[in-house]
Amino acid sequence: MGIVYSIIIPHKNIPNLLQRCLDSIPERNDLEVIVVDDNSDPNIVDFEHFPGLGRKNTSVYLDKSGKGAGRARNIGLEHACGKWLLFADADDFFNYCIRDILDEYKDDDADIIFFSTSSVDCETYNNDGRTQYVWDFISTFIDNPQKGENILRYVLGSPWAKMLKRSIVTENGITFQESTINNDARFSCQTGFYAKEIKADKRALYCVTRRGGSIQYSLTEEKILESVDILAARYIFLKKHDVVLPFSIVWGGREYIERLVDVKCTGNEPLYAKCMQIVTAYGVSEIETETIVKEELKKRKRIRRDDWPSRIRDRVALRTRLRKLFGK
Repeated sequence: MGIVYSIIIPHKNIPNLLQRCLDSIPERNDLEVIVVDDNSDPNIVDFEHFPGLGRKNTSVYLDKSGKGAGRARNIGLEHACGKWLLFADADDFFNYCIRDILDEYKDDDADIIFFSTSSVDCETYNNDGRTQYVWDFISTFIDNPQKGENILRYVLGSPWAKMLKRSIVTENGITFQESTINNDARFSCQTGFYAKEIKADKRALYCVTRRGGSIQYSLTEEKILESVDILAARYIFLKKHDVVLPFSIVWGGREYIERLVDVKCTGNEPLYAKCMQIVTAYGVSEIETETIVKEELKKRKRIRRDDWPSRIRDRVALRTRLRKLFGK
């Protein structure tokens, strides 16, 4: 039997968690695992006993460029040969239902199949509920495909918890951006666009974990500008192809608004001006953008004024959700 499924896992400096992820993947004749190490520290990782070495149908590639998860995933794509692609982060894992799912969907005609997720603390395994939105989006699509289709195609931006046909990627030359932030925004947007048929399954194929030592973005000026550029380009792609999203869902696809509002709140006007230059260079209306930013600033003021403790927690949850949606 040939390879039907290729699972690609980028890794950096968390070998024990990578091993946990590998342990959650069944060893099957029709499945290959591709691990790409992103220049891990040899003081942390024992490369002679690297997780996956000697494992059935598992390949390990060591990338010394240090260009991040986007490049690591692209290397994985170069070596993948399965009909279906799946992605995982090394600190997450697959739930037991993966076995049934792999059996059921190997010959499916869909181009992308979306699954629900669970989310737990990395050490205690206590549920934290932070991926409830995935269940909500999938439920919306199943109940009302016309209402929920574009949300699945264009809002669920992370590559995990999906099965997608490799042919979509190869035939359309789709790759991950080798950026320090939002490296999967373009990939998920374009695969969602080129997929002819999508399906959804409420089963939680994948478990997202939260850990204290996980990489968090220190939003330097360089990363903010890079993020605004990537997300503005993504919005223009959607607009060019007449993709319409509800304004209530990440401002109708304008995820860059989050960055602009954050910068505006800091009072860094020179940086805000640079961000606006990037946005307007893509042909986005400056007046429209300023109007949305002002409305978001008003909302934040109301948050501080009315029941601010719980509102701030909601805000943090929203920002965490958006960052998880559009790249770790």
